Amino acid sequence: MTHTRLFGTLAVIGGALILLAAVLVSDQMIGRPTALIDRWFFSVGGVATMALGICARRGALTFGILAFFLVMGGASQLYVTDPQWFPALHLQPQNWKEWATVGVISAEVLVSLIVLARAGPVRFILEAAERLGLGRIALLILVTAILSVPVIGFVVRQADQAYLAHVLVALVLMPAQLLVMAAMTQVESPVSGLYRLSPLVPATVTLVVGLILTWVTFERMPHISEAMAYLFQAKTFAGGALTVPAPPAALQPGLDYPLLQVADGRWYAVTAPGWPVALAAGFALGVPWLVNPLLAALSVLLAHGVANRLAGRDQADLVAMMMGASPWLLAMSASLLPHTLELFLMLLAWWLILRAGDSTRRRTLRLVVAGLAMGWIFASRPLDGLVVGGLTGLWLLLALPGGVAAGVRRAIPYALGCLATGGLALAYNARLTGNPFLQPSLVYARSHRAGLSETTSIGNEVGMPPGWELHNLWPGHTLAEALLNTLNLAANLQFELMGWSVGSLVLVLAFFLWQKPNRTDALMLAVIFAVIAAVFFFWFPESYYIGPRFWFLAAFPLFFLSARGYQAIRERFPDQDHLAFVRIDSLFWLACVFGFCVFLPWRAVTKYYEFNDFHPTVRQDAEAGRFAAGGAGGAVVLVARNGDPASALMLNDPWLRGTIYLNQQGQVDPAAVQAALPDRTLIDYRNNWTGK
Repeated sequence: MTHTRLFGTLAVIGGALILLAAVLVSDQMIGRPTALIDRWFFSVGGVATMALGICARRGALTFGILAFFLVMGGASQLYVTDPQWFPALHLQPQNWKEWATVGVISAEVLVSLIVLARAGPVRFILEAAERLGLGRIALLILVTAILSVPVIGFVVRQADQAYLAHVLVALVLMPAQLLVMAAMTQVESPVSGLYRLSPLVPATVTLVVGLILTWVTFERMPHISEAMAYLFQAKTFAGGALTVPAPPAALQPGLDYPLLQVADGRWYAVTAPGWPVALAAGFALGVPWLVNPLLAALSVLLAHGVANRLAGRDQADLVAMMMGASPWLLAMSASLLPHTLELFLMLLAWWLILRAGDSTRRRTLRLVVAGLAMGWIFASRPLDGLVVGGLTGLWLLLALPGGVAAGVRRAIPYALGCLATGGLALAYNARLTGNPFLQPSLVYARSHRAGLSETTSIGNEVGMPPGWELHNLWPGHTLAEALLNTLNLAANLQFELMGWSVGSLVLVLAFFLWQKPNRTDALMLAVIFAVIAAVFFFWFPESYYIGPRFWFLAAFPLFFLSARGYQAIRERFPDQDHLAFVRIDSLFWLACVFGFCVFLPWRAVTKYYEFNDFHPTVRQDAEAGRFAAGGAGGAVVLVARNGDPASALMLNDPWLRGTIYLNQQGQVDPAAVQAALPDRTLIDYRNNWTGK
């Protein structure tokens, strides 16, 4: 064994031990409390050391050193980034730890410059100018820097100078990360050849990581009011009903929660029914937490199949790899939100359409099922269904071979499928509101003034009342506000999609700068722009939880165009004995590893864990039997607020069977509750949750 291989082996072992220590060593063992973000940074040190060791063992020590600093430099940027609603750097370090991150980034730049100087900087610059164009590289850096800074937080604070300062810092940090990658293209790669990966690998990774996030980070519970409503609705559907009887009046103040409506003697969630139907199936099988991770894994396989038909196996492999390593997709798969189901249904419909074949019977059947899938999207989020369902219908009519007549023959069974499942959603609306075209959520919004009028339009009577500027910048919804919201969502997408230190949209920008678009690219661009345009008129710029989730149906087209952008970069560096491609592929793999092993855990510990003060303490106390002695009818637990009330309310059965949990905020009259439920015992309870 050579000295380099021995060093590599020791580095791999040492990195693994560091990683294990970060996870397993408790505060009691250390003798003092440690912040989750410090444990995360320590674990990243283990990941970076292991990357160094693996490269050294494969004879690429210099590449390993650069990889070490790329990982640690990117992690250092995240360490000094505010992780909540509008991620922004701490431009002024706040303690010695943040000053240390500045030192790490400086060392990253210094090492890169040394490697480039040894490789010949003049030759490198001339080659970059010839292959990519210095002007286009500068434009890439400028756009990436602008998209790296969410704008709304600065607009609310009227901090124009602070916004410009953050953009200028991004103009420094972005080239610093590119500099490391450039240096890595000039040294020996740890990858010795080109490999093909089965789509089952990223699909399996997606399933496993989604389940881990579901259990450990998201803790199998909602974290926003919308998810709480879906949970209640799924339980109701699983019990065989659309609504349940209204609870006794004495209990209603303690059961009141956003998006849950008591009206006309009924109690129900006002959210659309499509996703709760799927979640109800999970409840029926006793595994509601499995639904979204499984749908995400199947989406990876479907995306590979669609991309393979549209662009070939190489591009399909890239799309599957990016989806399996995407922090955005993985986090969404661990939530209780409908967007993963929608992505799955859209890809299923496209997969069926591309495989409709020439046999009339098989074609008709597959097109009907494709329509059923699109109609289900409409039943989950009507606007999304109209956008992607309508575009898919136009694709069937006009874009596929055979002319308009063949297009009509394809579109009819597809439309019938759409009407079948979409019609069920209209019937649901009619059952709850008396009008098939009036959604319960809109009735609720008007009655509670959550939205003053229509929620997808421009005007003075749209949006939130004064005092909600972080959600709705100015009274009403103006064109200027819509533009700022869109820019803010794009910045959030740049941050969340892949979690790359060079920006998640760098390969999408590469597509625009260096790729020649074809007909399939135009279809993907149409979907992206249609999704963005639909949300443009919505007053609520939702990026506060898991990225710009109202843009989630644009995820596959974005991955597709990213793969096309990556292909364009490869084509501009002609392969010589596989060395050029191998070096570029090594960077791509390392970037995916960073997003998967560095960015996603950072997001997990600094944001998603106990997000919005949802916590499992009440559930844990219930499982421990704390409320078991509750009289003949069971217990009524009056929960003093500590964290979000849904941490307790989510445990309620819609029919109020078993233990009942009430949010006690001074509005619940215990005597009235006891009179309404004389066979139950009241328990005053305050959990001992203290936050992260």
